[in-house]
Amino acid sequence: MYKLFVIEYTVNKEVENINIIRVKRVKKGWTQLELAEVSGVPQCTISQIERGSRRYPTYDTIRKIAKALDLPLEDFSFIKDHNEKGAVKDEDSEATSLL
Repeated sequence: MYKLFVIEYTVNKEVENINIIRVKRVKKGWTQLELAEVSGVPQCTISQIERGSRRYPTYDTIRKIAKALDLPLEDFSFIKDHNEKGAVKDEDSEATSLL
């Protein structure tokens, strides 16, 4: 229980993004493999994101994980930060802007 408290209140944005996935997954009682099955994201990718070795996953990956965990995309600050810089693109908004 203490570990979850520390993880939830981390201030570092990158760690916060990683830990929001881990915290929500653990609260649901899911293993990484169970999250992988529900989200359609490979377990190794989830593991890399949670360990921090994959710092900027694709928009599609985060969208799938967020949907599986019932998290709004707005909870992931690197999506907002990098959308401004154009590093992570929302394919739907890109298609809409072409209309």
